[in-house]
Amino acid sequence: MRQKFDEFSFQTTKIAKKMHLFLSRSLADLEVTPEQWTILNIIQQKAPISQKQLAELSEKDTPTVNRIIDVLLRKDLVIRKTDEVDRRKTLLSLNEKREKLTSVLQETVEEACKKMFADFSEQDLRTFATLLNQIENNIE
Repeated sequence: MRQKFDEFSFQTTKIAKKMHLFLSRSLADLEVTPEQWTILNIIQQKAPISQKQLAELSEKDTPTVNRIIDVLLRKDLVIRKTDEVDRRKTLLSLNEKREKLTSVLQETVEEACKKMFADFSEQDLRTFATLLNQIENNIE
């Protein structure tokens, strides 16, 4: 049984790396990494949002999120403003000029996912999601 678990662990890691690489290649022409896309997507859905909330929702540590945000600020994709209620806090939102890029990114990610899961039926996708959720719940 241990050998089977080792195979699952190895295969899961290998597939996760391949999926990440596939998504990286899909986003390369847009000069955005999968990590940057994750942050942009959350900002688009939740803006204005604090860096702390962003770290929690993305399940990344704060220094990592801060580095990604710094890159996105340099690329002029997001803007940072001081919270009017709590001046110690900064809030992030998308740069209005760049919102069109976000929809292009969304389409690119959707196309990449369609390719990755091309041979999956709707039932396969539901089962896959259920199994992934079970694994996640078991290790939390």
